[in-house]
Amino acid sequence: MENYTIKLNNNFDVEEGFELTGDNIAQVTVLDINGDDVTKQSRVQFTLSKNALLGLGTELIRLAHNYHNGKHSHIDPIYKGDAYQSMGIMLHPDSSELIICCGDYEPYTEYIEEDKK
Repeated sequence: MENYTIKLNNNFDVEEGFELTGDNIAQVTVLDINGDDVTKQSRVQFTLSKNALLGLGTELIRLAHNYHNGKHSHIDPIYKGDAYQSMGIMLHPDSSELIICCGDYEPYTEYIEEDKK
């Protein structure tokens, strides 16, 4: 079993190992009920309890440990008569489905460079 050490009192002036390559990229895509991408005209808000932060964080570290591009997990909201947990959390009944995906990205510099003329 492998262990990961996380410094709880982070010094924001010192880069951590995962920050050094600049490819710690996350992409948020918002899909409407028909599956159409509405990302540019949407905002996303995550509100998590303390234990949900700990549960999801723990499961994300496990997912990273067993990482492969394209791997994903669906989390559906709980509803009356049925409550289950996925990825360390239970989604509130007023939530939409959450899909957490693994994807490989280029370093951030590839996304912020201005067009070369």
